[in-house]
Amino acid sequence: MQRKTLSILICFAALAVSSNFTIAVCPSADLTGDCFVDFSDFAVMAVDWPMADFNNFTVMATQWLTEGVPDDPCNMAWVYIDDPGVPGHEGFNGYMSKYETTNAQYCEYLNAALASGDIYVSDNMVYGSNGSNSGVDFEGITYFDTFAGSPYSQITYNGRIFSVRSRDGYSMADHPVVQVSWFGATAFCNYYGYRLPTEWEWQAVADFDGNCIYACGATIDQSKVNYGDANPLNLSGYPYTSPVDYYSSYGYGMNDMAGNVWEWTSSCCDAGCVYSFRALRGGCWHFNDYNCMVSCLYSDPRHHKHSTMGFRVCR
Repeated sequence: MQRKTLSILICFAALAVSSNFTIAVCPSADLTGDCFVDFSDFAVMAVDWPMADFNNFTVMATQWLTEGVPDDPCNMAWVYIDDPGVPGHEGFNGYMSKYETTNAQYCEYLNAALASGDIYVSDNMVYGSNGSNSGVDFEGITYFDTFAGSPYSQITYNGRIFSVRSRDGYSMADHPVVQVSWFGATAFCNYYGYRLPTEWEWQAVADFDGNCIYACGATIDQSKVNYGDANPLNLSGYPYTSPVDYYSSYGYGMNDMAGNVWEWTSSCCDAGCVYSFRALRGGCWHFNDYNCMVSCLYSDPRHHKHSTMGFRVCR
């Protein structure tokens, strides 16, 4: 018997991704030209309600329920979850991103934050600045390594704009961002009105009905999860990440809560946050199956960046 309440609303925006930009494709049931299916479109149809094509109405209703959240700036795919949590710890109620934050999404943030004065680049690394949209005082704090600063980064910088790399014939746009510090993940959240989950919120979602040893269920293997240097795309070098939708969804309809990249959380790893370590969860493409257990805790200093670490957001 499941001990948790499943209430899911998955909001997808269709994306066409080039090496530099992410473009939302307008749904066919958009009648107002704003690329969203919302009550305005239903109002347009209501004018001719007696003559309405109810096949089109069904299409409209379906697209409305599966549409990206209209006010979301990054075309995140959101899952609504109401979970009571692990016994003795907090649950999660709200929206969590179905996927880990991608290179395309982080690249879009970097270009926007550069234009707004919230970041600057020095020695091929991205640092925080006190711009109008930063929301935090992270001036001079390291956020992210560009490809010139680390060969493991999947985002380049040519002195003017950031772009997502391609390698081995694959665009890295839909792979999870890596080489991002906790500060860089938190700054992304603050810029767009998101937040990082706490470690217990993360675990509440990952263990679904309480019977999931791993976020993919009671067992794990490399046909379900990217871990243990599986290298599913046969990439010629690290990082051996995979696209965020490469593997099946599990539990509440989430992807990669086991494997691909460790995910930064907002939680301190010591009482009172005396030290600078923050919790990461979920395992990664390089570590073994044990690290993919929903109960496994990993921690690292907030300023560290690594090819195995990324993040997921919630709101």
